[in-house]
Amino acid sequence: MYTVVTTSAMDTGDPNSYVLVVDDEETIRGFLRRWLEGWGYRVEEAASAAEALEVMNIAPASIAVLDIRMPVHDGLWLAEQLLAKWKQIPIIMTTGGDDVEAFLQTQRFGVVACVMKPFDRDELLQALRLAKARLRPSEG
Repeated sequence: MYTVVTTSAMDTGDPNSYVLVVDDEETIRGFLRRWLEGWGYRVEEAASAAEALEVMNIAPASIAVLDIRMPVHDGLWLAEQLLAKWKQIPIIMTTGGDDVEAFLQTQRFGVVACVMKPFDRDELLQALRLAKARLRPSEG
C-alpha cells in the first residue's frame, strides 16, 4: 500500500503547484523531484500506474507527469484513467527519444506536452508553465 505524505499543496501554498510524477525508474523520479521542488512545486511520486491511481484517490494532484513506457499499464493507459476521473488535469508525457509512435499517440489525449528523455530542464519547465496555464484559478 502506498502512503501519501500528509502535508497537502493546499496547506503549503498554491494548490495548482502539486505535481504527481509517475515513472518506473527511481532515479528519474528522484531527479525530477529535485528539479520540481527547486522550482517551487510540491511533488508526489509513483512507480506504477496502479500506485499513481492510489495517490490520486487520496490526494489528487493538479498536474501529472507520466512516463509513457512502464510495465503492466503504460502512461497512455494511465492518462486515460486520470482524464476519465479528473477531466481537467493537465498531463505532461515523458518518453525516450526513439519512441516517436508513442509520442504521436499522446496527441489523442490532448496532453500539454511530451518531453523527451534525456530531459532538458528548460523544456520541462516550459511544459509545467503550460500545464499551470491550463488550470483554472483556485477559488478562495
